[in-house]
Amino acid sequence: MDYHSPDRTYKKSRFRRELERSVSRRLVTSLLLGCLLFLVAIAAVNTLNQNARREDHLAGVAATFQEVYNDTAAFLLDADHTELFLSDRRKDQDNLRYLISQYNVSALVELQLILTDSKGEVRFTTFSEGEMNLHRQEFNRIAEENACHLMRAVYTTVYHFRANSSEYVMIHPLYRDGEYQGAAAVYLNENDWTKLFSRYQYDAILTKPNGDVIACSNASFLSQKNANKYRPADAARYVKVDGSRYLRSSRSLENGTVLAYSFIYSPPNYDYLLVGLFLILMLGLSWSAMFVRIMHVMTEQMVKSVDTLVQEIRFIRKEDPDHIIEIDTGDEIEEIAHQVNKMVRSIQELSQRNMDLVEVNSRMEMQNLQAQINPHFIYNTLDNIRYLIPADPQRAQQLIGRFIGILRYSINNTKHNVTVREDLKYLQDYLVIQSTRFGANFSYEMDIDDACMEFIIPKLLLQPLLENSIKYGFQKKPRIHVRTRGWLEEDALYFTVEDNGGGVDAATLEQLRGILRSEEVNIEHNGLQNINRRIWLGYGGDSGLTIDSAEGEGFTVKLKLRRGGR
Repeated sequence: MDYHSPDRTYKKSRFRRELERSVSRRLVTSLLLGCLLFLVAIAAVNTLNQNARREDHLAGVAATFQEVYNDTAAFLLDADHTELFLSDRRKDQDNLRYLISQYNVSALVELQLILTDSKGEVRFTTFSEGEMNLHRQEFNRIAEENACHLMRAVYTTVYHFRANSSEYVMIHPLYRDGEYQGAAAVYLNENDWTKLFSRYQYDAILTKPNGDVIACSNASFLSQKNANKYRPADAARYVKVDGSRYLRSSRSLENGTVLAYSFIYSPPNYDYLLVGLFLILMLGLSWSAMFVRIMHVMTEQMVKSVDTLVQEIRFIRKEDPDHIIEIDTGDEIEEIAHQVNKMVRSIQELSQRNMDLVEVNSRMEMQNLQAQINPHFIYNTLDNIRYLIPADPQRAQQLIGRFIGILRYSINNTKHNVTVREDLKYLQDYLVIQSTRFGANFSYEMDIDDACMEFIIPKLLLQPLLENSIKYGFQKKPRIHVRTRGWLEEDALYFTVEDNGGGVDAATLEQLRGILRSEEVNIEHNGLQNINRRIWLGYGGDSGLTIDSAEGEGFTVKLKLRRGGR
């Protein structure tokens, strides 16, 4: 049966349909997510770009205003200039005119000067007679009174005469020996402010906190009814002016005495977003077509590999449990087949171990049953009891109790594994009976650590070894001593059964060791072989039985049982 035929045709199975459907859903989801991320990215980039432009523009406007303000304030507060402001000499007034003309040559914003006396009367000005009208004189007088009253080094305000013009006014009160002598007021030209703002890409407005316009780069932002006032009706981020949308932001300057507004042209990006979305959709569709093709090729190959694997597993399950899967697909299915082969081999090994363990247990149970009904053992025990009844009836009664306990423990097939404590109770009864039989010719010693008592061991594990020492020990010596030791060490339980019998020669010892290692049943010495096989199958690893002997000195058997078993 060939599962790898290239001519084999594969139907579109449920597995393939589900796989394609799952991949398609993920593909569509990825495409939609890509569109969403594109829109979010465009919006984020646009927002970050606008915020950066806004901050740059506001910073530029603020720096420009601050430079003009600082230069003008320094002009007003200069001590030498103050002396010229207070002087009434004709020569000093000429010097003052020259000073102002020189300042205006390099100034960012030109200024005009008005000097008044303590009564508010104008005593010097750079304005012409037409510009120095009554309206300006009255405004200047009121502004100087406010400056004097507020006790500020530099008082600022805004002068409006026409509906479309404004002048930023800075006033410095003049004192001599603590007495008010008048004031120096400078008027900054609005046109120069406009020229300064024109250097920037975006529009700006400077106002006082009450809305009085200091300067405006674009008159369309101001109301036609009141072109000298700008006070936003709301705090909206975007405003529309003449059908165009602007990003509006503001910043407080000079300790809150001036507000700077920035207007950045920001038309809606709907067309741009639609074009970008259309492009990404087209790219997504192109990618989708390519991915669908790749997906079909990949799923077809995967389905073939999966189908081949399924057929191989069915063959193992129904026809040949020992069949080895051979798949050369170069993908994960090949690795799965490799793991399945390992699993099958493990199951086979485990099954064989279980069968061997059952066989060993069956042989052990048969041997135990034979030992239980051994006529010599029963005859010897009953004969000892018969002699003890007239001589020592109490001891005979105890011996009968132990004999009954041995029979009951031996023939109880409900428990195959017991604790060391349970098995030792049986061994004590067995050794007492044997000691009664052989008398002073037989002695024994039990040295089992308390830590071993709850360890689980196979039932009747040590009894065959003790019986072996008694049986073969008395064949060569009239008196024997058997010592049984047990202890825990790291991850294993250890037992030794030692006797001082005749032992065996080196050749026989090596023969016995070979029997322990062999898997073939040895009729003559199968007791030790069964015990060794039983321990290895039940506890695994290096668990098992080892023997040592020297002719004429005795025989030693050592058992190792790994914790936990298989």
